[in-house]
Amino acid sequence: MLSDKSKLFLQGFPLGLANTLPGISGGTVAIILYIYEPLLRALKKVNLKFLLPLGLGAAAGALLGALVIDRIIEFYPGPVMALLAGMILASLRVTLKEAGGLEPQKESKDLANYILLVLGLLLALLISGEATSVAASASHLRIFLGGLLGSATMILPGISGGTVLVIMGAYRPVISAIATIDLVPLFFFGLGLVTGLIIFAWLLSWLLQSYRRSIMYFLSGLILGSLRGVTPPAPGAPEITFFLLGFLFVWLITWQTARKST
Repeated sequence: MLSDKSKLFLQGFPLGLANTLPGISGGTVAIILYIYEPLLRALKKVNLKFLLPLGLGAAAGALLGALVIDRIIEFYPGPVMALLAGMILASLRVTLKEAGGLEPQKESKDLANYILLVLGLLLALLISGEATSVAASASHLRIFLGGLLGSATMILPGISGGTVLVIMGAYRPVISAIATIDLVPLFFFGLGLVTGLIIFAWLLSWLLQSYRRSIMYFLSGLILGSLRGVTPPAPGAPEITFFLLGFLFVWLITWQTARKST
């Protein structure tokens, strides 16, 4: 029989692997593994007996994912960008479902929600326009902010940590830093993660309870706008094929997750 720490380590592995893939939500994986609510409780109470083995497993999963992705991006940037774009676009299924769809609902502030959707779109376009997701480097501040905002994906099912890094223009630098164990950018990324988890564990729980629909509209805009950072410059047949593969992969995962929850 596996010990509790060994089980947590093994559960953390797919959690870390998921966060290296745009479109795959670490929070959704936590739900599938039945550790979402225990993780939230552990974060609020800073339960190190739970968080340390889970975190080590997540680090191992992220390392494996980063090693594979970093090498593939180097040799096949166009198809990989298209694959990531398809994965990101398909993840809209989750946020829009959580928001109750785009149709107006009774007794809801739909105009404000639509404005939030547009604001999220414009913000992501602005940020991703300043630095592309496949750029080889990013400032330490950008990497810190990527970790800070990416930490929220552990608490928000349906939102991908990889997508957040794409929006921030820090995806390739963080993946490369993990793959090569580059300690300086990893320090700033880890500092952002820890800071974000401390802040968001409480804040996002309250916001989701009070303004869930509005938050999901805003996040949908961010996800849609982030596509600018992973659009191949000259898409051809390989890029279209990989785009469809990425889209179908995430669509099937989110569809299966939705079936289990009903």
